[in-house]
Amino acid sequence: MTTATLEKPRYAIKTPANLSPRIQWLRDYYFRGVERAWNNEFTAWTTGTPWDYQYNELSFYIVPETYTFLQTFRSSFSQVARPVTLHPDFWTWSLPERRAWFNKEVMVHCLPKEILPGDLLAGARFNVETSACLTRQETQERDRLVYGPKGSRAATIEFHSHGYGNAGATSGHLIPDYGRVIREGWKAIYAELEAALAALPEAEQIGQKGGQLRAMLSSPTLLAFLLGVGQRRECDLQFSVNGGRTRGAAQGRAGRQAGWPAPRHAHFGHVGPGPCG
Repeated sequence: MTTATLEKPRYAIKTPANLSPRIQWLRDYYFRGVERAWNNEFTAWTTGTPWDYQYNELSFYIVPETYTFLQTFRSSFSQVARPVTLHPDFWTWSLPERRAWFNKEVMVHCLPKEILPGDLLAGARFNVETSACLTRQETQERDRLVYGPKGSRAATIEFHSHGYGNAGATSGHLIPDYGRVIREGWKAIYAELEAALAALPEAEQIGQKGGQLRAMLSSPTLLAFLLGVGQRRECDLQFSVNGGRTRGAAQGRAGRQAGWPAPRHAHFGHVGPGPCG
């Protein structure tokens, strides 16, 4: 049996020079590839229900390269998804509230928080696929609209096969109002949302509009919880390039350490120990 050997490249790829020691280390670490103990591979998270799914193909209709793998992506993420312990009232909330709570629970309590030596970003493990948080009935209706003979998948592929390329602008390539966040802070946005919720008639507060606003109220507090984790001792969060790491658990006090009051919408807080499978 013969073993194929790679021919030495004839031309060398230009290598950056005059890098700072910090950047040089990070660059060298990146190019270690599969030898690295750390990576930013996707993690998937589930409610634990048999009908749950994570991959939302509608977001990727603008990328025709994914069409061949749409069903594979849905099935594979479901197979590797880790269960998250749900709040006792989870299934009584509106869908936006379920999604907001679930994503916050994953980001604060489940996702590993790692900082590479010399990294200026407070963690780079951001690739997640989280539960759709649908009930069985909602999932069945959604699947009918997507996978049915006249569903969105069939319509999109037909559209593409007629030479139109993709089906819209790139999802997520938007510029939010970062300026306001810097000028006023998340507290101001939280206060605006809370005032909008309070201004709704009582019937609408418990209805769809109220559910949407309560879900939006969780977003400004997410950063505060994560910031509280970041204020813990560096040894609690420092990532070891030798493969070991510790996970800083974000508790309710984390948000208060970051200057936030206790959440007034209690179901956005953590319930019970060990939320992640």
